[in-house]
Amino acid sequence: MGSTRRNTIGCALAAMAVLAWTSTGAMAAGVNARVGDVTKLKGQRTNKLIGMGLVTGLSGTGDGDKYLPSMRPLAATLKRFANPVASIDELGGSKNCAIVMLEAVLPEFGVREGEMVDVQVTAFGSAKSLKGGRLLITPLLYNDFSVQKVFARASGPITILSEDEQVTGVIRNGATVDEDVLVRFLATGRELPYGAEWIQPNARYVTLLVSDAHASWAMVHELATAINTELALAADVEQVALAVDPKNVIVLVPPTQAFASWIQEIENTVLLVPEAEARVIIDRRSGTIVVSGNAKISPVIISQRGLTVTVAQPPGEPGTVIPLQSQSFVAVDPSRAADVNVGDLLEALKPLNIPIEDRIEILTKVHKLGKLHAELIFEN
Repeated sequence: MGSTRRNTIGCALAAMAVLAWTSTGAMAAGVNARVGDVTKLKGQRTNKLIGMGLVTGLSGTGDGDKYLPSMRPLAATLKRFANPVASIDELGGSKNCAIVMLEAVLPEFGVREGEMVDVQVTAFGSAKSLKGGRLLITPLLYNDFSVQKVFARASGPITILSEDEQVTGVIRNGATVDEDVLVRFLATGRELPYGAEWIQPNARYVTLLVSDAHASWAMVHELATAINTELALAADVEQVALAVDPKNVIVLVPPTQAFASWIQEIENTVLLVPEAEARVIIDRRSGTIVVSGNAKISPVIISQRGLTVTVAQPPGEPGTVIPLQSQSFVAVDPSRAADVNVGDLLEALKPLNIPIEDRIEILTKVHKLGKLHAELIFEN
C-alpha cells in the first residue's frame, strides 16, 4: 500500500460522516420535455455489415508466409488476375499482407444505393501492424448469415487511430452501398405483438420506444396521456395512444394524416417528465458513480477500513447534526430538512478523500443490507 493511501486511510480513522435522516420527503418535481427527447420510433436502429478481407502494402508487418489463412486468399487473388502461383510456397517470405475482419455500421435511418460509410478494420492473424496497408475490394454481408446478399463493397487505405493499437484502423467512406437498406416504421394492428382491444387489425400504428434511462410505467402513462390530450382531436378519435408496457407506447397513424407531419406532431408533444427511477450506476473501470432519481438511504451504520459512516435520525430538529465521540466529523448541510439520499453520502465522503473503491464498497454494503432504496447497477 502506497504512502498516499496510508495517509488517506489514516485521516479516515479519526473521522465520522454523520448524515441527517428524516422520515418523509417530497418527490422532486418533473421537468418539461418533448416526446422525441425520451423516445425513438421502433425500426429506428443501426445495422451492421461484416466481411473478411485482405490488406496489402504492409512494410514487413503482415501475417507472413507461415500463416496460411492469409496466404490462401493472396494466392486466390493472384489467380483471379491471371497471375496464378503453382504453390503457396512460392509466396515464401511475404509479410506485406494480412487477413482482416471488417465491420460497417449503417445509419439508423437506413441508406440508399451509392452512399458511403466508414469501415472498421481489425487484424486477427499474426500481423504486427496495419499501418500503410490498403484493403483489397471486399464484399460486405448482413450480420445475419441467413440473409445471403452483398449489401456493400469495401476497399481503400487504412488509417491507424492509435499508435498503441496498430492492428486496428478505419477506412473513411471505405464502403459503397450496393443495396438500399430501408427502415420500416409502420405496422398494421395484426402485425403488432399486443392483443389490446383498442388495436384494430387494419389500422396503421407506430411504436414509441422509451429510452432505457426513462423506461417506467410512470413515463409511458405520461407519454400516452400527453399524446391523447394533444392529438386525439386532430385524429378525430377518442384515443390515439396506448401504453402497453414500461418501454412501449403504441400510437395510431390516422389515414387522413401525412406520415411525416404526424410523426413531427408526436415528437413535438410536450410532456411533464416524471422523476427517473432511483438508480445508482457504478463503473469500476473509470471509477464513476452516477445517481439518478430519488435514491435514498435508510438509517444504517457502516464501518469500512476504520471509517464509520452513520445515517441516523438525530434526537433534535430535522436536519440537525449531533457531534459524536469523534472530534472530527462531516455533516450534511444542517439547514436542509430533506431525506438523505446517495448524493448526501457521496458529498459527505468527499472532504475525507475516501478512495473510490471504498465508496463503491460502502454503497455495495448498504445495498446488501436493504438500506439503499434504488437499483444498483454495475457496468463493465
